[in-house]
Amino acid sequence: MDQQVSVVLKNGERFDYSLGADDLAAFDPAAARHWIAETFLKAGLETPNPMGKMLLVDQILLLALNFKPADYNPLTPEARRFLSAALQAMGRPTLTIDLAAYKL
Repeated sequence: MDQQVSVVLKNGERFDYSLGADDLAAFDPAAARHWIAETFLKAGLETPNPMGKMLLVDQILLLALNFKPADYNPLTPEARRFLSAALQAMGRPTLTIDLAAYKL
């Protein structure tokens, strides 16, 4: 059964994607969280939290912002991998990454 991920860009444009078993098979939840953390560090991103805590939600939102809008339409393989990892890491059947409101 396909699972749904949506991305709302800062300009309000929304993209909805169905991710199938093949997409999701690349990660179990722990591997997805590890991949997100590693990708976050490789991208040189920093936490916005003044206390220095790194929350999974912040990592996902900042990584999503790190992609160009063109990476979401059409969806590039790396953006698809990121969305698959985000969905698995959050442990939800659906996920909306709202960059306009900066929330999941």
